[in-house]
Parts: sequence; C-alpha cells; structure tokens
Amino acid sequence: MTEKTEQVETEAKLKAVQAKLDTKLRHERTNLRRRCIVSANVFDEIHRKADIEKDIHVQYNKINEKAERLFKVDEEIKDLID
Repeated sequence: MTEKTEQVETEAKLKAVQAKLDTKLRHERTNLRRRCIVSANVFDEIHRKADIEKDIHVQYNKINEKAERLFKVDEEIKDLID
C-alpha cells in the first residue's frame, strides 16, 4: 500500500469515528433535553400544587375572618335587641 492510500484509509476511519461520536453526542443531548423537560414539568407541578394549597389556605383565612366578623356583628345585634 502506498502512503497516500494509507492516509485516505486513516482519514476514512477518523471520519467514521467522528460520525459515531457525533451521533452519540446528539443522542446524549436529546436525552439530556428530555430529562430537563421532565424535571421542569415535575418542578412546575410541585409549585402549582403548592400554589393551590397556599390559595386554599388564603381563602380559608378570608372565610374565617368573615365568619368572625359576622359573629361579632350578630352579638352586637343581640345586645342591641336585649
């Protein structure tokens, strides 16, 4: 084999190895993107649930305050009637 033929074969092997590495890198990036998206979705879901629970707590406190005011007004009305 001549030196030129060996060089061409070596370059072909290098290109094949580079193509395999590029393919592997693309697959790894795709998998990483998928995992990041799944993690982000889980994170969003956790925070959405936390926001719902927080909102429920806020609504409960508002209702509780209104009930306390209503009972206070009711007692004042009773006192005025008596």
